[in-house]
Amino acid sequence: MNEEEDICGLCGLPGADKIPHPIRWPDEQNPGTPYVHAECEREECARASNLCKGEARRKFLAWC
Repeated sequence: MNEEEDICGLCGLPGADKIPHPIRWPDEQNPGTPYVHAECEREECARASNLCKGEARRKFLAWC
């Protein structure tokens, strides 16, 4: 992977170290690039998970 290919789709910085997980919480940001930093993905997943409440959360978890 070269510097131009390892841009994180969440923060825009180089050094992305993983392929994003294909399943995202409702309102979780879509990276839009093939790679993300693991920490950026963890933070975005936590943020979106905290926003998903009630019936939307139950439906999402049942679907997964």
